Amino acid sequence: MLSFLELVLTLVFVVAGVPIDNVLYLGGPNIAAEIYNKEYANARICGAAKWRKPLAKFLRQPHFIVWDNSDLVTHEVMGGLKNVYAIGAGKFLYVDTDLSDNYQVFTL
Repeated sequence: MLSFLELVLTLVFVVAGVPIDNVLYLGGPNIAAEIYNKEYANARICGAAKWRKPLAKFLRQPHFIVWDNSDLVTHEVMGGLKNVYAIGAGKFLYVDTDLSDNYQVFTL
């Protein structure tokens, strides 16, 4: 039996007309500048092995570590959840300060 999230994602893939075997997730705790400057960075790539394995091998560099995993749904959800935690932490840490970026987000 599909979970609610898996059902929603399946419907999205059906509506978009993209087979789930052709969908990949690439994410990690890094920014493009770090990778460009050859600073240590890492990421994970998730999806079907036919695309994931060769792409992970192609992307791996001594300074850019790429892990691969088949669990697309969990990694996508956890990637979004970390953003929710970060926003919540920022709200409680910086809401009483005059840091414009943080202050404006929470006073709209």
